[in-house]
Amino acid sequence: MEFGVLGVVEAWIDGRPADLGHSRQRSVLGVLLVEAGRPVTPDQLIDRVWGERAPQRAAGALYSYLSRLRRAVAGAEDVEIRREPGGYLLTVNPQVVDLHRFRRLMTTARSAETDRSAAGLIEQALGLWRGDPFAGLDTPWMAAMRRTLLGERFAAELDSNDVLLRLGRHGELLPSLLAAVAEHPLDERLAGQAMLALYRGGRQADADEQYRRIRRRLADEMGSDPGAELRRLHEQVLAADPALSVVAGDVRAPAGPVTMAPATVPAQLPADVRAFTGRTGELSALDRLLEPLDGGEPPLTVALLCGTAGVGKSALAVRWAHRVREAYPDGQLYVNLRGYDAEQPVAVADALAGFLTALGVRGPEIPPGTDERAARYRSELTGRRMLVLLDNASSVEQVRPLLPGTGSCLVLITSRDSLRGMVAVDGAERVNLDLLPLPDAIGLLRKLIGPRVDRDPDAAAALAAACARLPLALRIAAELAAERSDVPLPELVAELGDHQMRLDLLDAGGDPRAEVRAVFSWSYQNLPEGAARAFRLLGLHPGETAHVDAVAALIGARPGETRRLLDVLTRASLVQAGRGGRYGMHDLLSAYAAELAEGNDSEADRRAAVTRLFDHYLTSATVAMATLYPDGAAAVPAANGDPGATAAAGDPDTARAWLEAERPNLAAVCTNGAAHGWHRHAIDLAGTMFRYLDAGGPVAEAATVTASAVAAARAVGDTEAQARALSNLGRLHRRQGRLPEAAETYRQALRLYAELGEPEAEALVLRNLGSVDWRRGDYRQAAEHYQRAGMLCQELGDDDGRADAVVRLGLIDARLGDGKQAAERFGTALDLYAALGDRFSEAYVLSLLARLPHHPVPLEQAEAHLDQSLAAVQRAGDRTAEAYVLTDLAAIHVRQGRLAEAAAHLRRALVLLRRIGDRASEAEALNDLGQVLHAVGEAAEARAQHGQALMLAEDFGDRYEQARAHDGIAAASGDLGELDPARAHLDLARRILAELEVPADQSRWTPSIQSTVTGQPRARA
Repeated sequence: MEFGVLGVVEAWIDGRPADLGHSRQRSVLGVLLVEAGRPVTPDQLIDRVWGERAPQRAAGALYSYLSRLRRAVAGAEDVEIRREPGGYLLTVNPQVVDLHRFRRLMTTARSAETDRSAAGLIEQALGLWRGDPFAGLDTPWMAAMRRTLLGERFAAELDSNDVLLRLGRHGELLPSLLAAVAEHPLDERLAGQAMLALYRGGRQADADEQYRRIRRRLADEMGSDPGAELRRLHEQVLAADPALSVVAGDVRAPAGPVTMAPATVPAQLPADVRAFTGRTGELSALDRLLEPLDGGEPPLTVALLCGTAGVGKSALAVRWAHRVREAYPDGQLYVNLRGYDAEQPVAVADALAGFLTALGVRGPEIPPGTDERAARYRSELTGRRMLVLLDNASSVEQVRPLLPGTGSCLVLITSRDSLRGMVAVDGAERVNLDLLPLPDAIGLLRKLIGPRVDRDPDAAAALAAACARLPLALRIAAELAAERSDVPLPELVAELGDHQMRLDLLDAGGDPRAEVRAVFSWSYQNLPEGAARAFRLLGLHPGETAHVDAVAALIGARPGETRRLLDVLTRASLVQAGRGGRYGMHDLLSAYAAELAEGNDSEADRRAAVTRLFDHYLTSATVAMATLYPDGAAAVPAANGDPGATAAAGDPDTARAWLEAERPNLAAVCTNGAAHGWHRHAIDLAGTMFRYLDAGGPVAEAATVTASAVAAARAVGDTEAQARALSNLGRLHRRQGRLPEAAETYRQALRLYAELGEPEAEALVLRNLGSVDWRRGDYRQAAEHYQRAGMLCQELGDDDGRADAVVRLGLIDARLGDGKQAAERFGTALDLYAALGDRFSEAYVLSLLARLPHHPVPLEQAEAHLDQSLAAVQRAGDRTAEAYVLTDLAAIHVRQGRLAEAAAHLRRALVLLRRIGDRASEAEALNDLGQVLHAVGEAAEARAQHGQALMLAEDFGDRYEQARAHDGIAAASGDLGELDPARAHLDLARRILAELEVPADQSRWTPSIQSTVTGQPRARA
């Protein structure tokens, strides 16, 4: 018997496929195959097969699935599914499971004696892949495991490239290398392989351009430079180094495994700390946490670093995390929770959204609620070895939802609080950080100041004591001492003592930060006035880091002068310089700077500074949006010499890079502005950014920003802005699959537009509200909304809006079985669009007519219109519209009998829909592709596509697409001779359609054999 998970989950007995049942049952087998030889508990099986959507009777269903699977494998030798004390166990020879055979072959290849042997083994390993792992199965655990396995395949492909390059096969390898580079433009190992192949093919200039291309992308998107290895290869290419020539014959493989590039994984740790000193005892205590435990699966390891502000918790955590990161090859996650920032602590929901985005979860798939996000986060980490650093936590409540659910991960937490609950309930191991021992404190000063410490040991000891032996204070004092190298150390210590006394007189409240504030004060008092003012105002910035252009706006200076002032602050260790012209501050310093600003700068000056900053962000964002979307209606403000606006302009790639880099700050401006009186900035910036966030930003973040605009509009009584923000928020809810919330938000917007007397906006919201009802299967209510919208548009003379409403009504007619009425409505819309000269919409309506059964349509005309539309949207870079046009073209090609072309268009559309996160349209395209594949006789692949569509539609709540998926699975199962599953899925399809009042006796555009359920065109709403 043989088993496969590297594609559709399958099993073969004596070369014949075994009946493994429906998708949930296959999911159970998939889990057991991955864990072959290891028991899996019932709770683990339920979590991996259903995720958070497990039904109440999941245990009973699981038992039933296992019983059927036992019968399916009963005819095979040495294969058994049995219950043991630790759970359910699949006993099987790992070499009959393609996943384990793949891994064994790759292990052997990486230690092969010759490259020819390695090449053959890798070829065998990659030949086992039949598609994406667990195709058609899309639970959170399956999705996470799929990403892990695809990473392993990518690593194998990279290893194969290295071997083939050493064998001199660069010519045959080059086309696939260039295609892979286009798909993975930031992978340095892949870029180096392409450079080498180009160079060996006599294309030195192209190899040079390949390097320059990845260098630009790394700088723009990551703020980094290529690594040393790639830079060295580039130098060899430019120098035509003979070492790059192919060595004749079979090159011996290096001893040991071939160096393997890791799969794309999060690597979010901050840079290690310069001149780190001491803490050997604490580092040893942390090391002991990694010692293996006896017994079964280890519990989750949670390390807790506690201590007062400035004691060096974050520095120690980052230092140790870098030391042990190799033990966690699946990546490192990091978040500064800013738990002690009274204004901007990071909400748990936002931290989870950031982690999910880093783990590859698409924006629309990020759940709306905190609990749901935490569950998805735990599912994503299942089976991964990852390190999670939670910095500056303030409470157990801020941390607990961020804990993984697997012992394969390590969590490192820093906090000023002891977080007793983490120790008592979650088993955290606490390591308390005290002040640095005096010898270590002096040692840190020695590293930073140099021999002066040894020349005046008493003064050095006094300086360490004055800094309370806190690393942060020691670093600041050392920088000031280094800056004033001509002043004897005893004099500097005496000067600091004077500042300490003054602060003690001013603050006798026992504040534990008083001593470190003395050091801050000492350093601050030695700043030139311009730098001192810049430092104070930096405390007012709402984000974690700021670009020099933003700082220039905040302090009201030119960029050149701003850079000079920031250099002064950097040398004083009061700010940290980052990549790409960005600067940040320690949270204690930020709080101290804000305190100074309140005491030294008038309220009018502080408000003017923040207003300049918010103006800068609003102006620059508007310029960037106008560059990225030149068809937008918003007027572009004058830059007025703002360098940030200039930086955001230029070509669309530049604008997109600026928006992406500044997105956290833009979001902070919206939320901060709404909360502290800059309501107009919050409203305008949220509205300006909406199209960008809606198209490519995390949907959860877009919803937070848009909700802040709703609150700001309510605060100032701007009903029109509130209605507009509510309408945008409704769309975001709809994309997240939160259909009830979307409907309620649209209703609020509708009421406000009715009060304002804005019938055109009212008609648009009615159409959008109808689209929610359409998705929920309430076609009668949707039709009422569309009819009202159509009448409003007719009264207004808005032929475009009227045509849209008519199209939507036609879609309802088609779905409810009235093809004649649908054709008439589509004809009316076609005439309206023709009069408007809207050829894009004409093409869409023609594709809808082509989907109607037996309706005569000039297919060549429809195809020509769609080809023109496709070219236009591709030029504009509109991926959403491109995906829609491709699905429309597929419908035309089906009517023309060009099924292979239809399938190709649908596959391309699916790639785009997944990138943009359009889950509803993805489900429809999957069902369409399944129908086409079934029509050409690929029943197994058709069933896999319908299975994926079913899971998406169930998550999204689209009952009609569920019916289509069930019908497609029934048809494919019937063709494969699996009549019981076919009948079961067919019954489900008919039951859903009966509930929706959709007739089940229409023919669809690719009719199935086993079923009469119809497939109709989707709504563009």
